Amino acid sequence: MALSLTQTDAVEKLLKPGMRVASLGYPDIISPTFPVEVEFRPDSEAICKRHGLPNRPIPDAHSYFKILGAELDVYDVVKERGCEILCDLNNVWWSHDDTYDIVLDVGTAEHCFNIGQALMNMAGMVKEGGYIIHENPASAGNHGFYNLNPTLFY
Repeated sequence: MALSLTQTDAVEKLLKPGMRVASLGYPDIISPTFPVEVEFRPDSEAICKRHGLPNRPIPDAHSYFKILGAELDVYDVVKERGCEILCDLNNVWWSHDDTYDIVLDVGTAEHCFNIGQALMNMAGMVKEGGYIIHENPASAGNHGFYNLNPTLFY
C-alpha cells in the first residue's frame, strides 16, 4: 500500500497544522519529492522492490506527516511495520469519540471482503467536513476482491 503521487498532492493541498490523519494500511511515501528533513525507512530497499521502484530512500510516513504538522495513525489487520493499530475493517469496529480530519484509503478497501462495512467504518472515522481519500483499482485483474467503479465514491 502506498500514498500515490495523486494522493500525496491531494493531502498536501488539504493538510493544515494540527490535523489528525488516519491511514488504512501503512502509507509508503513513493513520491520522488519530499521535505529534506524527513527520516527514511530502514527497509527502503524492500519497499522499492514491492512497488517496482528503483532502489532509493523511502520516507518514513510518521516523519513525513510530522514535518507537515499533522499526526498520523495507521490501522491494519496485521502489524506489518510494527506501528499499526490492529483492526478488521470487515467488522463494525469504529466506536471512538474522536475522529480524523483526513482518512486515507491507500489501497485497502478492495482487500476487504465486506467492503460495504469497510466503507462505513471509514465514513465513521472522518469528522464532519473532513475528507476520505481513496486510491483503489478500477481494472486490476487478480488484485484484492474488487475493482471499484468511480460511481461508488460519488
